[in-house]
Amino acid sequence: MRVLKELPRLLMVVMVLAVFNLAACTTSTENDPPQTSDPATNNPPSETSPPQQTSSHPTSTAPQTTPTVTRSQPATTHPSSTPPVTSITSTQTPGTTTTAPVTTNTAPVTTTTAPVTTTTQTEVTVTQPPATTKDPYSYYRGYLLEGYPEDIWPLYESVGIESCSLSVHYPAYNNIYSGYSNSYSVVYKSIANKADIVEHYLELLPFPQESSWYDAIGVIDGYTLSVRVDDGRSPADVYISVGLPDDSGMTSNPLMTGFPESQFPLYEVNETWAEIVVVNSNPPAGEQFSEIYFSHTGTASEALGFYRGLFAGAEGYKEVTVEEWQGEEVTLSGNIHGYNFQIVVGVWGNSEIIQVRLAEPL
Repeated sequence: MRVLKELPRLLMVVMVLAVFNLAACTTSTENDPPQTSDPATNNPPSETSPPQQTSSHPTSTAPQTTPTVTRSQPATTHPSSTPPVTSITSTQTPGTTTTAPVTTNTAPVTTTTAPVTTTTQTEVTVTQPPATTKDPYSYYRGYLLEGYPEDIWPLYESVGIESCSLSVHYPAYNNIYSGYSNSYSVVYKSIANKADIVEHYLELLPFPQESSWYDAIGVIDGYTLSVRVDDGRSPADVYISVGLPDDSGMTSNPLMTGFPESQFPLYEVNETWAEIVVVNSNPPAGEQFSEIYFSHTGTASEALGFYRGLFAGAEGYKEVTVEEWQGEEVTLSGNIHGYNFQIVVGVWGNSEIIQVRLAEPL
């Protein structure tokens, strides 16, 4: 029972001791505040570390307790790709630690992307002109003149005719034979080899004759025939001649009917010596010419004066004098009336002979 009576006193003593001990603890806290680390001794966070945040939970203490203020220095970081973070912690209420809101200033990131330039190369297509087939022998503009006896002396594998002529030589020209001598001459290109060409003509002749110049020569039905082949270049050049029979009845050149004698008069004609018509492949487009040889009753000086008076004003007019085996030969040339003309006074140096030659494009 005594113990029960003393129990309130004992409780009082315990409470007094508890209060004394609490007061002693408070005094110790004021004299020895909690230690905080020095920011100068702390290593800054690495560039890849996230921002540090400080958070304190409120602590309940007795009302008599002196307030405790805790300040944290802002964390120092080195410049990096992560914008700086400012953290401020302040305790305002006694006995309560309040953490200020963390303000994070993030600089806007501007990203500039250079425009992508795409260069597309266009394939160039070259369209070739359509292939054309051109005759490699089109240069040869000659042709067989009217009256050529192709059935007697034909061309063999010809690819082009260089020239063809019909010559009528009057008795004055052939004063030894006292008759006419008329002939065709042809130069053509053959793609056959020389042996085949020669064999072809030899087979046509019933009685081939020997010759050191001609590859084949003979007579068929009164036609005097010859051929010579020059294969020094390809295709081969083939030279053929056909002498007309004596009884052909040709006493003038039938192809000379269009000779413009009114524009190119023959001075004081005595005798006609020869009439010749030629077609050839002379550039640029081939040429046809007619020429007359004749003797005259005047003098060489008079003949020159006559033709100079007619043609000295022709386009490109010129005179050339040379010495021939019989004497002086003078050539007058130029262009007039659509012809290229050539007049020779003193042919072969013979002052009695004149040649008038007229040429025009084919």
